[in-house]
Amino acid sequence: MSALPSGRQVFSPERTLAVMESMRRPSGAFVAARTEDYGAFWLRDHLYIVFSYYYLGEYEKLKRGMQVAFDFFRKERYKLERLSFPDDPAKSYEYLNAKVNPDTLEEFTREWGHHQLDAVGLFLYLVADLKFKNVDVRRDETDSDILQLLAFYLRNVRYWERPDFGMWEDRWELHSSSIGACVAGLDYGKRERLITVPEELIARGRDALDRLLPRESASRDCDMAQLSLIWPYHIVKNGVADRILENVRSRLVQRHGVNRYWDDVWPHRSKDGVSPEWVLGFDWLSIIHAQRHEMEEARLWFDRSTALMVGENVPELYVDGSPGEHTPLAWAHAMKLIAWAKIFGI
Repeated sequence: MSALPSGRQVFSPERTLAVMESMRRPSGAFVAARTEDYGAFWLRDHLYIVFSYYYLGEYEKLKRGMQVAFDFFRKERYKLERLSFPDDPAKSYEYLNAKVNPDTLEEFTREWGHHQLDAVGLFLYLVADLKFKNVDVRRDETDSDILQLLAFYLRNVRYWERPDFGMWEDRWELHSSSIGACVAGLDYGKRERLITVPEELIARGRDALDRLLPRESASRDCDMAQLSLIWPYHIVKNGVADRILENVRSRLVQRHGVNRYWDDVWPHRSKDGVSPEWVLGFDWLSIIHAQRHEMEEARLWFDRSTALMVGENVPELYVDGSPGEHTPLAWAHAMKLIAWAKIFGI
């Protein structure tokens, strides 16, 4: 790996990787950031982070990271074996927990929007995708059982018609990004013969996804989370993908990053009323354009995010032109590394 100039910044994949790995605990679990409030294992963040190892050719680290996720599901197995769940956001702790103790992988808070189906779909999708790429991350029959139980879990929570808290864990409603993740994970897992899934379970999700698109949800007509439907999932047709990209670029792209959605107020708006600007959104756009072989456009977004780095750290977001306190953010580092690998073809 070698450093690359980008405007006034010089991007070093080695340093970016080192910072990311400084947020990995001895357990193998990644915390979201170094701050106390982000010092937890978020399944979604962890999965995107360890997926970056595939693009770096670090297959043993990739396997270890995915096996940490399997260990998390083993801890939560009693939930995977449940047959019914409350349709009540106040009882989301009864679903798979979205964040847990990074050292023990055990639950440590009930007060959270835990039910986040996109993370479950992402896990199934990555296990299947890696198997397709000849990287089998399963260790034994117990891991194989976990995959099948996850398929049962998605059926039992009725992923296609009942709400979750979504990628941003903030609003209890149906999300196209969550449903799409589940459809992608179930379909790929079935094609790779990792799980047995009735076609009806996938078809119900596809129908629900088609009804929601191009919206993210009833309350949001566009959302950065929908970029996941294009990459990594490739679950929408080109015309829909183009519309999602256009919506994000025309409505959510700002100077210092991408708004998660219109009128986002977390952690707070800027003085001129602009919602927080997430840096990883630029790298997500870069990845998508690289995937489409639009390399000049991919490099443009990569350079824009590089210019926002604070030294060797990729921030979570900017407000009022300044980086937020969650700098560095491990997930943002992973997206940066994936974009770099896709553009420069390691």
